[in-house]
Parts: sequence; structure tokens; C-alpha cells
Amino acid sequence: MFLEIRFGVLSARYLPGQVISKADVAAVYACRPVAVAEVLNALTHEGYLTRQGRSDFAVRTWGREEIEDLFEMRANFEGLAAYRAAERATAAEISLLDALALEARERAPGDPDALERVVLENLRFHVEVMRMSRITLMPDMARMVLPNALHRRIVWSQRADDAEQSFRMHQKIAAAIGERSASMARLLMREDIYSSRESVLGAIEALANVEANDVATIVRFTPTFELDGRVYGQGTREAGADGRVIPFGVPAGNLR
Repeated sequence: MFLEIRFGVLSARYLPGQVISKADVAAVYACRPVAVAEVLNALTHEGYLTRQGRSDFAVRTWGREEIEDLFEMRANFEGLAAYRAAERATAAEISLLDALALEARERAPGDPDALERVVLENLRFHVEVMRMSRITLMPDMARMVLPNALHRRIVWSQRADDAEQSFRMHQKIAAAIGERSASMARLLMREDIYSSRESVLGAIEALANVEANDVATIVRFTPTFELDGRVYGQGTREAGADGRVIPFGVPAGNLR
């Protein structure tokens, strides 16, 4: 249920602002309302949905200014993380980062598993740099400015050239950290963050112009989905930029 609803949001089957009815979800998936609430709360925590009132949910609407602000904040704090990583990382950590950068592969348009590798490899690289910075507040900051929904939107919005540029940039960042060139590491990290901003803004603005019913029609999804000539898969639940996976069953009040 979680993966399919997330898939529906990312593939624009469920559009920004549309209400996701708990009763409709429960009927389609033949499960108890409490199980639906747990899944929708987790999707809300990861940035795919928003709460409406005490019990309703809707697909999250991202505004241009909000996206621009998030990218600016992320560039600032991940740039600092790269700077500190160049100063503080151990030789073993630098070796791991080099390996992560070299493992990155361009996804094949018809291979949904390749896209999932890009999602996970990209996130792992950025999480590792933040961990190497040894800034104690970094996980909390990452959770606020890089929700899972935004990270997946970034990867899904990339063209082949964008992805290749990102892979090369990660290798340059890893090299700068390995050379203890803190200023260069920060500059490259900021450039890497900004490189995906326009493609994400374009994807968000395209969705804003699509007419939609007030309430989404809940459907079941096949394991893969073709969109604009590319094949996407549902993937798995992965840890967010703060390194945590929020389990189902956590009270809604603890997900804020």
C-alpha cells in the first residue's frame, strides 16, 4: 500500500491537492482504516502527502518559492558538510566515499531497477558526506530540507545528461574531500545541489497546470510504470536523508 500510493504520487496518477480518502484506500486494499492511517501518516512524514484537518490527507503541493528556498538551504548546509568532511574525515571514510562515487551508474531507460540504484546511490553519497562532517545537528537539518519526496522527485526529474553530470560531480566532490580541499569541496557540493533545481521546478510547474478532481480515484498499480518513454518501478522503502525509516504504527504526533 505504501509503495503503490507513493508510486501514484510520483507518477502523477494522484495530483497535487487531491484528497486521498482513507475510506477509499481501505476499500481498494481491503484493510482496516487504522492500517491506512499508519501508511498515510508515514507518507506525510516523507513529504508525499499533507494533513487536512484531523483525519484527512491530500497530495502535497510544492510551490516554486518553497522549492527554491529548500534548494538554497540545502546547498548551504550540505556545502558546509562537505567543507567539514574535508577537514574531519578519516582515511577509511574517504576511501568509502571514493568507492560510492565510482559505483554510480547511469540508469537505463527501460530498467526500473537501474533507477532505484540511482535513487539509493545518490542518497547514500550525500548522507555519507553529512555523516563525515561530524556536525551533530546535520540529521535533523537534513530531514527538514530534503524530505524523501523531494529527493525522489529530483532523481525522477533528471535527464540522462543531468544524471551523468551528477555522477561526475560526486567523483569531483570525493576527490576534493580526499585532497583535504575544504573550500573546493564546498563549492562543488553547492554546484551539485543547484544542478537539479531547474528540472525539479519544471516538473512541479507542469503538474500545477493539470486539471484534477478534488478527490483522487484510488487504484492498484502494477510493479512497473512507463512514463515519457521511461520505465519506473515501485522500489522499496529507504532511509531518509537523516538515516531513519519511520516504522508504521508510530503515533501521528511523533512524526512531526
